[in-house]
Amino acid sequence: MKTRITALDIASWGGCMVLATSGVIVAICLPEISKTLAISHAAGGGTETARTLLFIVVMLLAGFSVHAWGKKHFITLGLYLMAAGFLMVSFSQSYTMFIVSLMIVGIGSGLTKALINPLVVDIHPDHSGKYLNITTAFYPIGVMTAALLFGELLTLGYSWRIIFRIAAAAALVTGLFFNGLRFPTVVANEHSASQMFVQIFRLWEFWLFAVSMFLAAGAEAAITFWSRSYVETYLKDVPRAGAMAVLIFAGMMAFGRLFAAKLSTRIAARTIMVYSAILGIAASIMLPFARTLGTFYILVALAGIAISSFWPSMLAEAASRLKVDSTILFILLACFGIAGYGLTPWFMGVIGDYAQLRTSFFIVPGIFVMLSVLLALQQRTIRR
Repeated sequence: MKTRITALDIASWGGCMVLATSGVIVAICLPEISKTLAISHAAGGGTETARTLLFIVVMLLAGFSVHAWGKKHFITLGLYLMAAGFLMVSFSQSYTMFIVSLMIVGIGSGLTKALINPLVVDIHPDHSGKYLNITTAFYPIGVMTAALLFGELLTLGYSWRIIFRIAAAAALVTGLFFNGLRFPTVVANEHSASQMFVQIFRLWEFWLFAVSMFLAAGAEAAITFWSRSYVETYLKDVPRAGAMAVLIFAGMMAFGRLFAAKLSTRIAARTIMVYSAILGIAASIMLPFARTLGTFYILVALAGIAISSFWPSMLAEAASRLKVDSTILFILLACFGIAGYGLTPWFMGVIGDYAQLRTSFFIVPGIFVMLSVLLALQQRTIRR
């Protein structure tokens, strides 16, 4: 069970794809939603913040309760709540109802997101780095699938409401699949959840990993959320073209993670991240200057490769370096990642309203520069 693909691995891949759908569906449909509900750039970016507003609180509560209730209950409940939230979004007639519905999606996403990665470690404790990269590769694969399918449906004239109902059905089916599987037995930790939280918070290295997760997720969200709107605003093309930018970015992320999984047995994860940060700076600094669709596609592809390894590699490095409970550690790191993923699109939307959407894309190279600095600090800590 620890060294081969199991049904629970496949379910986890499906869970990652549903989580990806929850993260990209608003971005794909944003121009149509904005027209229906009459919202600005800042309000549009704020929808992602709203989706993740309760995300972090829910993940922390899951961390306190998971050892008592088990991962299966939280993961399946999360998928069912996501299905309900998607369905509610599809019937929204006002911005307020839309936001409330997205919050329900966020609660469900938080429960599922908190425990997918720790579940992979439970299944493959001796090969967690490899299998984390494989499993998290299905997040960008989910983004690709959603971008391709939803972009095509929008181009054919289907309503964004139909798209949210398709997402609801996918979340429900995945939840039922998880519900029918047996989860691995995990040895209970002798310390209470609150003691484990305090133990982790006291570690200086944890904060380096946490800030790195915040920044890496922010860079991913920046391009995922605003690429279609960038194409629509500056490159003037059909919904399919904007969705294709998201698909290319996600495809290169999936490729990057699978390639990193293969390299992880021969090259240190930290080395992979250093070269990724350099590539990210070079590619993203040119993004705001893209004047043709082809150029934009090439740049987002390179950015996708650059950002791909950070989330799984940071988790694997943290689990290796910090000798603490991996479930609690992954939940806390994911909280910081989700905070970055939720706040960055809103911040870019504010910049887009006061300056231009193009200007807000300069945030991305700045993030890669800060990641480079944090990687250097981590290396210095290791040497000490």
